[in-house]
Parts: sequence; structure tokens; C-alpha cells
Amino acid sequence: MEALNNLELILLDKLVTKYPALATHITHLKVSKRQKSGFSLYVYFAYHNFNPQPEMINALFSNSEKITNPQLKERLSYVIDVTAGQIEHIEFSSYKEEWDGQIGEFEIVESEING
Repeated sequence: MEALNNLELILLDKLVTKYPALATHITHLKVSKRQKSGFSLYVYFAYHNFNPQPEMINALFSNSEKITNPQLKERLSYVIDVTAGQIEHIEFSSYKEEWDGQIGEFEIVESEING
């Protein structure tokens, strides 16, 4: 198992903003597997030294920010899967662009929401 990278931690902090009950989970998460599949990268999590209480949170979470990477012409999108109150995985997807699944350098640009 390996530690979460900086991008994963930033995105999980955004998840916690919407679901504060998950805040105590973050420090106990480890990456159990990174799996490249087509234009996507799946990052699966396992809990370490923590037995989360079942929560009634089931969500596919994604914010409106854009993740840019110098390897890609377009941005990356992501979705965080929370099932029965446990953070299961993050799916990163390119927009049908060849991508090696390595995050490397990135920038998060907050999207402007026109009201």
C-alpha cells in the first residue's frame, strides 16, 4: 500500500467540504491499487488502522474545477466514489486522449459559475 499523492489529497479535501462526516477518514486512507484502463486511471483505497462507522453517505462526487496536466491538451475529470460511508476510489479520465496515467505536474483551476 502506498500514500496518497498531493492531487488525491486536495480532491478529498474538497469532498470533505461537502461531506464533513468523512473528514476523519482521510488520514487513514492508503492507495491499495492504481489501475490504468483505456483513457482512465482508477485509484482504489483501503483503510489503515480505522474501522469507519457505517454512514448513510452514497455519492459520486465531482466538483467543477479543471485539472490541467502538461501531458494533455484537454483537462482531466474525476469522480470520487463513496459507498455506504466509505471512500472507495477516484476515477480520473482524460477526454479520449492518450495518457500514461501518471499525474506528475498538475494545476487545479476553479471554474467560474455564472449565476
